[in-house]
Amino acid sequence: MLITRNNNWEEGYRKRTIAQEVKIGPLTIKFATIALLAIAALFYIAMSTQGSAQKYQLMQISETKKDLETKANDLEVEAARLKSINEIKKTAEAQNLEPVGEIDYLQKK
Repeated sequence: MLITRNNNWEEGYRKRTIAQEVKIGPLTIKFATIALLAIAALFYIAMSTQGSAQKYQLMQISETKKDLETKANDLEVEAARLKSINEIKKTAEAQNLEPVGEIDYLQKK
């Protein structure tokens, strides 16, 4: 395709075409370098932000795990306490013992 600068056409006369070559000068190299550095900086920031977000989620999960382990331990202690109270009641009922209040105990002395 021949692109000319004007619309005149004469037979036997060669028209000048628009140059299609790309020239790379110092300004173009500076601009491309700055653009590549900016892209690299944005990539680095995105990756470090993603790592920080994952670390924060991991900390939250481990904190939740510790809380749940503490609650489970507390529930085990409570279950053992209730089981021992039930065992004492069963033993007292089996031996036909009656609970003595503090006031009854002091009056007998």
